Amino acid sequence: MRINVLKFSLFVLFCATIQLTAQQEENPLMPHQERRPIFLGPVFGYNRSMHSVSLKTYPDANNVNNDPCPTFENGNDNGFFVGLTYEHLLGDYKNSNSSIIARVMYQTMPAYLEIGGKRYPQVVDVVDPGTGLSTEQTIYSTILNTNQVKYDLVTLDVVYKINPFEGITLGFTIGPTFDFALTKTLDQRVLLVEPRNAQFKIPDTIPPGMRYINNNRTLVIKEGDIPNSSSIRFGIKVGAQYEILMGAFYFVPGIAYNFGVTNLSSDQSWRVSALQIGLDIRYAWRR
Repeated sequence: MRINVLKFSLFVLFCATIQLTAQQEENPLMPHQERRPIFLGPVFGYNRSMHSVSLKTYPDANNVNNDPCPTFENGNDNGFFVGLTYEHLLGDYKNSNSSIIARVMYQTMPAYLEIGGKRYPQVVDVVDPGTGLSTEQTIYSTILNTNQVKYDLVTLDVVYKINPFEGITLGFTIGPTFDFALTKTLDQRVLLVEPRNAQFKIPDTIPPGMRYINNNRTLVIKEGDIPNSSSIRFGIKVGAQYEILMGAFYFVPGIAYNFGVTNLSSDQSWRVSALQIGLDIRYAWRR
Protein backbone atom coordinates (compact mmCIF):
# COMPACT_ATOMS: atom_id res chain seq x y z
CA MET A 1 0.00 0.00 0.00
CA ARG A 2 2.81 2.37 0.91
CA ILE A 3 4.52 1.53 -2.37
CA ASN A 4 1.36 2.44 -4.32
CA VAL A 5 1.06 5.79 -2.48
CA LEU A 6 4.72 6.55 -3.20
CA LYS A 7 4.26 5.75 -6.89
CA PHE A 8 1.16 7.95 -7.05
CA SER A 9 3.01 10.85 -5.37
CA LEU A 10 5.90 10.57 -7.80
CA PHE A 11 3.45 10.53 -10.71
CA VAL A 12 1.71 13.71 -9.47
CA LEU A 13 5.06 15.44 -8.95
CA PHE A 14 6.15 14.46 -12.46
CA CYS A 15 2.93 15.80 -13.99
CA ALA A 16 3.27 19.06 -12.05
CA THR A 17 6.81 19.47 -13.33
CA ILE A 18 5.66 18.94 -16.90
CA GLN A 19 2.83 21.45 -16.42
CA LEU A 20 5.22 24.09 -14.97
CA THR A 21 7.64 23.60 -17.83
CA ALA A 22 4.83 23.92 -20.36
CA GLN A 23 3.71 27.18 -18.78
CA GLN A 24 7.22 28.59 -19.02
CA GLU A 25 7.49 27.80 -22.73
CA GLU A 26 6.19 30.21 -25.38
CA ASN A 27 2.52 29.96 -26.18
CA PRO A 28 2.22 29.60 -29.99
CA LEU A 29 -1.08 31.49 -29.86
CA MET A 30 0.52 34.39 -27.95
CA PRO A 31 4.21 34.44 -28.94
CA HIS A 32 6.64 36.43 -26.83
CA GLN A 33 7.74 39.64 -28.59
CA GLU A 34 11.08 41.11 -27.53
CA ARG A 35 10.85 44.88 -27.57
CA ARG A 36 12.94 46.74 -30.09
CA PRO A 37 15.70 48.88 -28.65
CA ILE A 38 15.82 52.60 -29.40
CA PHE A 39 19.10 53.60 -31.06
CA LEU A 40 19.78 57.18 -30.00
CA GLY A 41 22.83 59.35 -29.40
CA PRO A 42 24.92 62.38 -30.40
CA VAL A 43 26.30 63.25 -33.82
CA PHE A 44 29.01 65.77 -34.68
CA GLY A 45 31.41 66.51 -37.50
CA TYR A 46 33.09 68.79 -40.02
CA ASN A 47 31.64 70.66 -42.99
CA ARG A 48 33.61 71.78 -46.01
CA SER A 49 30.98 74.10 -47.35
CA MET A 50 30.94 75.19 -50.99
CA HIS A 51 28.93 78.13 -52.33
CA SER A 52 28.28 78.00 -56.07
CA VAL A 53 27.68 81.66 -56.91
CA SER A 54 28.93 84.65 -58.88
CA LEU A 55 28.79 87.92 -56.93
CA LYS A 56 29.70 91.29 -58.35
CA THR A 57 32.08 93.32 -56.22
CA TYR A 58 30.33 96.48 -57.45
CA PRO A 59 27.46 96.99 -59.90
CA ASP A 60 28.64 97.45 -63.49
CA ALA A 61 25.96 100.09 -64.02
CA ASN A 62 27.38 103.65 -64.05
CA ASN A 63 30.88 102.20 -63.95
CA VAL A 64 33.27 104.83 -65.32
CA ASN A 65 36.09 102.31 -65.80
CA ASN A 66 36.59 100.51 -69.09
CA ASP A 67 37.02 97.11 -67.44
CA PRO A 68 34.03 95.48 -65.73
CA CYS A 69 34.24 95.19 -61.98
CA PRO A 70 35.71 91.91 -60.70
CA THR A 71 33.39 89.10 -59.65
CA PHE A 72 33.55 86.81 -56.64
CA GLU A 73 33.35 83.18 -57.80
CA ASN A 74 32.43 80.06 -55.82
CA GLY A 75 33.55 80.56 -52.24
CA ASN A 76 34.16 77.89 -49.62
CA ASP A 77 35.09 77.64 -45.96
CA ASN A 78 35.15 75.34 -42.93
CA GLY A 79 32.10 74.68 -40.76
CA PHE A 80 30.75 72.08 -38.36
CA PHE A 81 27.59 70.27 -37.28
CA VAL A 82 26.38 68.89 -33.94
CA GLY A 83 23.11 67.33 -32.83
CA LEU A 84 21.17 64.12 -32.12
CA THR A 85 20.80 61.00 -34.25
CA TYR A 86 18.14 58.26 -34.20
CA GLU A 87 18.05 55.00 -36.15
CA HIS A 88 15.01 52.78 -36.78
CA LEU A 89 15.88 49.31 -38.07
CA LEU A 90 13.61 47.87 -40.74
CA GLY A 91 12.32 44.29 -40.61
CA ASP A 92 13.68 41.80 -38.06
CA TYR A 93 15.99 44.04 -36.08
CA LYS A 94 18.33 41.17 -35.15
CA ASN A 95 19.02 40.43 -38.81
CA SER A 96 18.19 43.80 -40.36
CA ASN A 97 20.47 45.22 -43.05
CA SER A 98 18.51 48.43 -43.67
CA SER A 99 17.17 51.30 -41.60
CA ILE A 100 15.92 54.87 -41.51
CA ILE A 101 18.29 57.37 -39.87
CA ALA A 102 17.10 60.78 -38.69
CA ARG A 103 19.29 63.60 -37.41
CA VAL A 104 18.42 66.96 -35.86
CA MET A 105 21.42 69.28 -35.96
CA TYR A 106 22.78 72.77 -35.72
CA GLN A 107 25.33 73.39 -38.45
CA THR A 108 27.35 76.11 -40.13
CA MET A 109 28.05 76.41 -43.87
CA PRO A 110 30.09 79.61 -44.26
CA ALA A 111 31.98 80.86 -47.31
CA TYR A 112 34.97 83.07 -47.90
CA LEU A 113 35.35 84.73 -51.30
CA GLU A 114 38.39 86.68 -52.38
CA ILE A 115 39.60 88.39 -55.52
CA GLY A 116 42.78 90.38 -55.86
CA GLY A 117 42.66 93.73 -57.59
CA LYS A 118 45.10 94.96 -60.18
CA ARG A 119 48.18 96.99 -59.37
CA TYR A 120 47.41 100.55 -60.38
CA PRO A 121 50.26 103.04 -61.10
CA GLN A 122 49.84 106.57 -59.86
CA VAL A 123 52.12 109.62 -59.99
CA VAL A 124 52.35 111.38 -56.63
CA ASP A 125 54.46 114.11 -55.05
CA VAL A 126 56.82 112.69 -52.43
CA VAL A 127 58.29 115.19 -49.95
CA ASP A 128 61.77 114.55 -48.62
CA PRO A 129 61.55 115.15 -44.86
CA GLY A 130 65.22 116.19 -44.74
CA THR A 131 65.24 118.82 -47.47
CA GLY A 132 61.56 119.61 -47.75
CA LEU A 133 61.79 119.21 -51.52
CA SER A 134 59.15 117.28 -53.42
CA THR A 135 59.68 115.02 -56.39
CA GLU A 136 57.28 113.16 -58.60
CA GLN A 137 57.33 109.40 -58.20
CA THR A 138 55.27 106.57 -59.59
CA ILE A 139 53.89 104.24 -56.94
CA TYR A 140 51.67 101.19 -57.26
CA SER A 141 48.64 100.46 -55.16
CA THR A 142 47.07 97.02 -54.74
CA ILE A 143 43.70 96.26 -53.25
CA LEU A 144 42.08 93.00 -52.18
CA ASN A 145 38.31 92.43 -52.31
CA THR A 146 36.92 89.99 -49.73
CA ASN A 147 33.46 88.72 -48.88
CA GLN A 148 32.74 86.64 -45.77
CA VAL A 149 29.38 84.83 -45.80
CA LYS A 150 27.90 83.50 -42.56
CA TYR A 151 25.27 80.78 -43.02
CA ASP A 152 24.00 78.96 -39.90
CA LEU A 153 21.14 76.46 -39.99
CA VAL A 154 18.92 74.08 -38.04
CA THR A 155 18.77 70.83 -40.00
CA LEU A 156 16.64 67.70 -40.22
CA ASP A 157 18.21 64.80 -42.14
CA VAL A 158 16.16 61.70 -43.00
CA VAL A 159 18.15 59.09 -44.93
CA TYR A 160 17.71 55.46 -45.92
CA LYS A 161 20.63 53.19 -45.06
CA ILE A 162 21.47 49.77 -46.46
CA ASN A 163 24.31 47.38 -45.65
CA PRO A 164 24.54 45.42 -48.93
CA PHE A 165 27.35 43.06 -47.94
CA GLU A 166 26.54 40.27 -45.49
CA GLY A 167 28.86 40.18 -42.52
CA ILE A 168 30.31 43.63 -43.30
CA THR A 169 29.01 46.72 -41.50
CA LEU A 170 29.73 49.01 -44.43
CA GLY A 171 26.60 50.96 -45.31
CA PHE A 172 25.41 53.47 -47.88
CA THR A 173 22.89 56.26 -47.27
CA ILE A 174 20.70 58.54 -49.35
CA GLY A 175 17.91 60.92 -48.46
CA PRO A 176 16.69 64.51 -48.19
CA THR A 177 17.85 67.21 -45.83
CA PHE A 178 15.64 70.10 -44.70
CA ASP A 179 17.24 73.26 -43.32
CA PHE A 180 16.04 76.47 -41.73
CA ALA A 181 18.53 79.34 -41.84
CA LEU A 182 19.16 81.13 -38.55
CA THR A 183 21.86 83.44 -39.91
CA LYS A 184 22.52 84.46 -43.53
CA THR A 185 24.77 87.51 -43.67
CA LEU A 186 27.68 88.85 -45.69
CA ASP A 187 30.57 91.19 -44.95
CA GLN A 188 32.21 92.67 -48.06
CA ARG A 189 35.41 94.69 -47.70
CA VAL A 190 38.19 96.30 -49.72
CA LEU A 191 41.67 96.07 -48.20
CA LEU A 192 44.56 98.31 -49.19
CA VAL A 193 47.47 95.87 -49.51
CA GLU A 194 50.17 98.22 -50.75
CA PRO A 195 51.77 100.61 -50.24
CA ARG A 196 51.90 99.83 -46.54
CA ASN A 197 52.31 103.46 -45.52
CA ALA A 198 49.22 104.66 -47.43
CA GLN A 199 45.57 105.13 -46.55
CA PHE A 200 42.33 105.45 -48.44
CA LYS A 201 41.39 109.06 -49.05
CA ILE A 202 38.03 109.57 -47.38
CA PRO A 203 35.61 111.41 -49.68
CA ASP A 204 33.50 114.29 -48.51
CA THR A 205 30.37 112.15 -48.80
CA ILE A 206 30.41 108.47 -47.84
CA PRO A 207 27.63 106.34 -49.39
CA PRO A 208 25.15 104.90 -46.89
CA GLY A 209 26.26 101.61 -45.37
CA MET A 210 29.95 102.13 -46.08
CA ARG A 211 32.61 102.93 -43.49
CA TYR A 212 36.39 103.08 -43.12
CA ILE A 213 38.24 101.06 -40.47
CA ASN A 214 41.76 99.84 -39.68
CA ASN A 215 43.31 103.31 -39.81
CA ASN A 216 41.50 104.00 -43.11
CA ARG A 217 43.18 101.03 -44.83
CA THR A 218 39.97 98.98 -45.04
CA LEU A 219 36.67 100.01 -46.61
CA VAL A 220 33.56 98.11 -45.52
CA ILE A 221 31.29 97.99 -48.59
CA LYS A 222 28.35 95.90 -47.35
CA GLU A 223 27.47 94.10 -44.15
CA GLY A 224 24.29 92.56 -42.86
CA ASP A 225 21.61 90.25 -44.21
CA ILE A 226 21.96 88.87 -47.73
CA PRO A 227 19.39 90.69 -49.91
CA ASN A 228 16.30 88.65 -50.85
CA SER A 229 17.67 85.56 -49.11
CA SER A 230 15.57 82.49 -48.38
CA SER A 231 15.24 80.96 -44.92
CA ILE A 232 14.57 77.50 -46.36
CA ARG A 233 17.18 75.17 -47.82
CA PHE A 234 16.54 71.74 -49.33
CA GLY A 235 19.25 69.28 -50.27
CA ILE A 236 19.99 65.68 -51.19
CA LYS A 237 22.52 63.78 -49.09
CA VAL A 238 24.47 60.74 -50.35
CA GLY A 239 27.08 59.03 -48.24
CA ALA A 240 28.88 55.98 -46.89
CA GLN A 241 29.45 54.85 -43.32
CA TYR A 242 31.03 52.07 -41.28
CA GLU A 243 29.55 50.71 -38.05
CA ILE A 244 31.82 49.74 -35.16
CA LEU A 245 29.95 47.74 -32.49
CA MET A 246 31.05 47.99 -28.85
CA GLY A 247 28.50 46.35 -26.55
CA ALA A 248 25.33 48.42 -26.38
CA PHE A 249 27.13 51.27 -28.17
CA TYR A 250 28.07 51.55 -31.77
CA PHE A 251 30.21 54.19 -33.39
CA VAL A 252 29.51 55.18 -36.98
CA PRO A 253 32.11 57.28 -38.81
CA GLY A 254 30.84 58.45 -42.17
CA ILE A 255 31.32 60.76 -45.10
CA ALA A 256 28.58 62.36 -47.21
CA TYR A 257 28.03 64.90 -49.93
CA ASN A 258 25.18 67.31 -49.18
CA PHE A 259 24.04 68.79 -52.49
CA GLY A 260 22.03 72.00 -52.26
CA VAL A 261 18.95 72.08 -54.50
CA THR A 262 17.40 75.43 -53.58
CA ASN A 263 18.93 78.88 -53.97
CA LEU A 264 20.11 80.95 -51.03
CA SER A 265 18.99 84.16 -52.76
CA SER A 266 16.21 84.81 -55.25
CA ASP A 267 18.37 87.41 -57.03
CA GLN A 268 20.68 84.83 -58.61
CA SER A 269 21.76 81.21 -58.73
CA TRP A 270 23.37 80.61 -55.33
CA ARG A 271 23.48 77.00 -54.18
CA VAL A 272 25.18 75.83 -51.00
CA SER A 273 26.59 72.30 -50.79
CA ALA A 274 28.95 70.61 -48.36
CA LEU A 275 31.32 67.69 -47.97
CA GLN A 276 30.53 66.32 -44.51
CA ILE A 277 32.72 64.07 -42.35
CA GLY A 278 31.22 63.05 -39.03
CA LEU A 279 30.68 60.53 -36.27
CA ASP A 280 27.39 59.15 -34.97
CA ILE A 281 27.43 57.53 -31.52
CA ARG A 282 24.28 55.50 -30.81
CA TYR A 283 23.24 53.58 -27.72
CA ALA A 284 20.68 50.75 -27.71
CA TRP A 285 18.13 51.93 -25.15
CA ARG A 286 15.96 49.06 -23.87
CA ARG A 287 12.39 50.02 -23.05
